[in-house]
Amino acid sequence: MGRTLKKRGNGEGTIYYSEATKKWVGQVTLGRDGNGKQVRKSLYGNTRKEVKEKMDVLLREMERGKDVGNVLSVVDIAEEIRELKYNTNSIKRASYVRIGETIDIMRKILPFANIPIQNVTRSIINIQSQLLTEYSQSVITKVWQQLQGAFNEARIRDIVDKNPFELKGYLMKPKSSKPTKKIDALTIDEEERFIKELDKGYDDYTIVFYMAIYTGMRISEILALKREDIDFENKKIYVRKTLSHVDKGRILLENTTKTYAGMRDVPMLNTLYDKLVEYKIDKKKGFLFLKDGNFIHATNFNARFQKLCKNADIRVYKKKKGIMGGRKTKKIYQCDITKSKVNTHMLRHTFATRCIENGVSPVVLQRILGHKDIQVTLNTYTSVFNEFKEKEIEKINSIF
Repeated sequence: MGRTLKKRGNGEGTIYYSEATKKWVGQVTLGRDGNGKQVRKSLYGNTRKEVKEKMDVLLREMERGKDVGNVLSVVDIAEEIRELKYNTNSIKRASYVRIGETIDIMRKILPFANIPIQNVTRSIINIQSQLLTEYSQSVITKVWQQLQGAFNEARIRDIVDKNPFELKGYLMKPKSSKPTKKIDALTIDEEERFIKELDKGYDDYTIVFYMAIYTGMRISEILALKREDIDFENKKIYVRKTLSHVDKGRILLENTTKTYAGMRDVPMLNTLYDKLVEYKIDKKKGFLFLKDGNFIHATNFNARFQKLCKNADIRVYKKKKGIMGGRKTKKIYQCDITKSKVNTHMLRHTFATRCIENGVSPVVLQRILGHKDIQVTLNTYTSVFNEFKEKEIEKINSIF
């Protein structure tokens, strides 16, 4: 781990900047444990000043004779776990950043996350966790996971006697007040118009869209493909890597996928096979989709996708003519906001929706999409599965 050391006075600890984690880190020696092993506490911050202030508070507590060895807060322990996982290659850079964002939410929203963890009770968690209801359910789930991990580690270290998440009784995970987002996929008619628009010309962008809509792969997975990942003989695409967008728009190539289940072999449909052959992708060397030798940012594809949808008259913001104030003045335009905006992830949802509509097994779909658990597939596409079930029941009714 790359460091830029900043020594302080004797006994005041060390502050350094971690190039790997892009954070300032402060370390203070608290003393030695019963086995004579040195005990150190690490503090983290986005600036050196922030870390210094945290260290000064800690040192003042030590001067007062307070036992600071057990004043670790929930976020302190969560940060330590995150750093350990990253430095031991247990998580990728993208995961490290995402966990950091979750910890920041805990720090800002949950008062109990910033006090000594042994002072946090089940009642406090239940009351203050209600502050999370304004966030999406996915964010709440991530916060809950960090809380569980922190308390479990505190129990292992004997900082707390019991883990409130493991005790019997009510510890209520908050439910988001935000409406659950419905899976947004192109309709069959919209899909046909989109494909027709794509067929007008070939370039690195349109071939990526073909791959997304015919495989259900994530754009970040497609952009990480190399020539050897395309198996024309067996009509398969080997998904082994992905691109991650981290600090300040930097793009990193991850040598693994989002999850272990993401490492998969995706079948190459005949339609896509023909497109790839026509594009002469077999003539490419190295990474398939680079611009000026660099990886292409996913936002570029969103902009192109929106333009294609506009040309195909798919969910565009249409202008309506109107008359100002009821008088015959010059005509103005009002925006029709009844249709939702579009984004490239809709192509993955479109592929999954077509599969479900045509009776593909959830287990098979799970493996194609690279979901780590069948419940992820079922929960993500609940509304689509329910709609498909109703249509199938109609068929049964017609039979009898």
